[in-house]
Amino acid sequence: MSSTGTGLTAGWAVWGKPPGSRQGYHVMAAWPPEWSSPYNKAIQDWSPGTPAPTDTLPWITIGPGRMPDGQLGLGVYVLHGTGTSDAHNRPINRITHFWVPYRLAAGRGLGWTSLARAALGLVNRTGAPVPETQRPDPAQDLPAPAAAPHAVELPIGADEHLMREVDEVFTSDDGSDLATNVLRWHAAVAARLLDGPVVVTGGPEEDPLERLRLLDNIAAMLPFALRSTVSAATATSSGANHRIHLSWGRPAPGVVCVPWQAKPPALDVLSPAALQYHDLLLHAWDSRGGPAVLAHLARATGLDAHGDVPRLPLPEQAYAVLSALDDSLSIEAQALRGQPVAVEVVDDFLRDPRTSGTTVRVMLQAKMSGPSTDMSSVSPRLDDPEVARLLFGLLAQDLLAGPLESVQERISSLLFHTATDGPRRDVLDRSVASLVTQPQLRGQDIDITSTLRLLPSLEPFEPDSMPFTRGALAALPEHVHGLLHAVSRGPMPAAKVLRWLDWLSPAPGDETELPLLRDLLVRYETSTWAPQPRWAAKHPDACARLLDLAIACGRGDAVLSGQVFDELRDVLVSPHRGLRRTSGPRDEPAALRALLRGGPCAPLDPRSEARWDLLCALAGQPPTAAAGHHRTPPTRSRLDTYATFLRQHLSALRPRERTIAGEVLLRHLLHVDAATGLRPGDTARAVTERLVQAPTDQPLCRLTDTAVTELLARDDWRAEPEDTGWLRRLGTSLPSLGNVLELYSLRDAVRTGRLTASELALQLRAARLAGVTAADLCKPVGDWAARHPQCGNALVSLLDAYLRVHAESDDPSGPSARTALEWEFSRGRLGQTLWSDYYTAATASLRTEEDRASEAIRTAERHRETVRRRLRELTQLHSARH
Repeated sequence: MSSTGTGLTAGWAVWGKPPGSRQGYHVMAAWPPEWSSPYNKAIQDWSPGTPAPTDTLPWITIGPGRMPDGQLGLGVYVLHGTGTSDAHNRPINRITHFWVPYRLAAGRGLGWTSLARAALGLVNRTGAPVPETQRPDPAQDLPAPAAAPHAVELPIGADEHLMREVDEVFTSDDGSDLATNVLRWHAAVAARLLDGPVVVTGGPEEDPLERLRLLDNIAAMLPFALRSTVSAATATSSGANHRIHLSWGRPAPGVVCVPWQAKPPALDVLSPAALQYHDLLLHAWDSRGGPAVLAHLARATGLDAHGDVPRLPLPEQAYAVLSALDDSLSIEAQALRGQPVAVEVVDDFLRDPRTSGTTVRVMLQAKMSGPSTDMSSVSPRLDDPEVARLLFGLLAQDLLAGPLESVQERISSLLFHTATDGPRRDVLDRSVASLVTQPQLRGQDIDITSTLRLLPSLEPFEPDSMPFTRGALAALPEHVHGLLHAVSRGPMPAAKVLRWLDWLSPAPGDETELPLLRDLLVRYETSTWAPQPRWAAKHPDACARLLDLAIACGRGDAVLSGQVFDELRDVLVSPHRGLRRTSGPRDEPAALRALLRGGPCAPLDPRSEARWDLLCALAGQPPTAAAGHHRTPPTRSRLDTYATFLRQHLSALRPRERTIAGEVLLRHLLHVDAATGLRPGDTARAVTERLVQAPTDQPLCRLTDTAVTELLARDDWRAEPEDTGWLRRLGTSLPSLGNVLELYSLRDAVRTGRLTASELALQLRAARLAGVTAADLCKPVGDWAARHPQCGNALVSLLDAYLRVHAESDDPSGPSARTALEWEFSRGRLGQTLWSDYYTAATASLRTEEDRASEAIRTAERHRETVRRRLRELTQLHSARH
């Protein structure tokens, strides 16, 4: 078949049944007549169902199909009423079918509406190829052209084209909300059509051509070649199991239904490929214009039409066709899909002034997701509000999720390339300010760690630049300290902190720490530096921040001297310990306590270390400056200075404050931790010796005596060689430690060696002479006895030796000393088991001695009788001599 003139020559068929007939529906007439069977199958395949009596006819269906000659055709099916009934009094409807070769319709860019208009006009003009009444010889009743069967010509004008049927509302470039919503609705429905059948519900009016034109608008958003597989219908019957891809109808379960031009349908139900097509379509529409996109899609007629293109899943087909609009769009499609695009290609797009705003945004996404941090191609675009907004959003995402280095390098590049560009630098300034403040704007659950690290990673801004960022920081003092804190931990802290302070421009009358810190850093001689009186007492947390930054910048000694130290010391006098607060605020100085707990971040002068640790003690915390001595042992001269000034500052405290601070210091300096191996070191030895040296301070001496006594009583601490001289010197300065040291020596001797009973007895007597109580002797005695298999006998031997030692020294107190020990034993000092063993062994020994003594008495009695007998005998002999 071919076209003649401007029309299209079409094959045709009439499907129905005669009035009053008992037969089923069938092809009543056709051209070519030998194609009746294929026509019958095609009509049944694309049947929209049976209209209800209340439905308005005609219904029009468009569907593709292969004809017997192998051509791909487009069929138009016009379902209309006849006004007659069959033998069962059921209304008879009739379908008039026309078909044209796909290649001819595609070649002229004819949409569904053009074909349907011509077919409907032909049906209305001729009434139908088959008459409305049935006569005995139906062939004689066929009006022209069916009376003389031949092909018919569909009257289609020469200027008809798919593009003429498209609504102007969504091809306009006025940017109105209506145009945007209409465009997005059509794009979303077209994308859904790629995934499967879609039913449009609602409908503006029942004119079948107008309805078909609206469906044509949806299909126009897809390549023309997809019409070789997609069907459309102006209406379908409720519940019909039809095969129509795009149709008007009523909502039904299990069917994808889209209300007519309501809000754009949700996109989350689309397949990934359909969603990608949708996004590329809108991008191409915005960047190339709607008419250009529609014209390109209308020209895409050869896809799969002759089987000469490899068949892909439908969404991928459409995506490939749309990407081929021009060479640039294919690259943009790669970027939209998240595929890598060469850095130089992205930069070329961004630098080209002809690049549309939509393409710029796509390429900016590709730029930010790529490895390049050179932003020279982006900086000229910063005056575009959309680009600036997108850039900020991408930087914020990278800042929260990506590596900080990438964001830092990109912002540094933008700063460099906008250094002399006022308006664009302002845009960048606003973006950086937003990055700094965004966690506060977006809620408490945002991790602000990366945000706080951003500014310190940049080079300090020039004074009087970046005013928006400076203003944002001014409202967030904690961010200012975070910035300076991070910078102070980097290289050249003093110089960089000073440059940031110059940019921040703190006012001289500002009561924060910033003016004081700047004044401290610019002074060559810091000995004359001092804040206003009572500033530290009124602002202890600000003073803590000042102290932290000053130490990091090498100026900590200037802050920890004189007035500031005195005021901080008074602030830390805690009411809950019974100490009177002499000055300072009512609020708890949390920042100061946190700083002391963390320790100084850089080395201090030993005098400053002593002041720092005294503040720690007043805060009830370990001396963190001295804690650093475990990592880097100080020299003897530093230790002497540290200990001297620590004692000096302790002695200057009120008695009760001195007691509490001294207890805390000594408890932590003499702390033992077997798990970590921590033990008193050089610092502890130097401090304790200095606290008891002349001129003596009795409260400090008592505190030292108590702390050392507790140390010597610990089972998990043993004196090392370097501790021996220290303990000896302490004993010289503190005579009250004599008995404690003697007891420690006894315990250490028991713990380290196998003493005989006589050796231990000598040490026990020496300890008693040094003032160690009998109760304190029980522990080493019990440890010694527990090592013997017969503990009771060992204790008996020890006490016998103890008694002998006293006797050998002509000390008559031996029995009472033994009794004192036995009395402590009986009170449970040894434990119930050892006492029982001793009692059993001692009583057994005494009974043995008692038996021996009884036997000796009997022997003596016998000897006395013998002596008496001899005396009597001698007396008798003497008397008898006369």
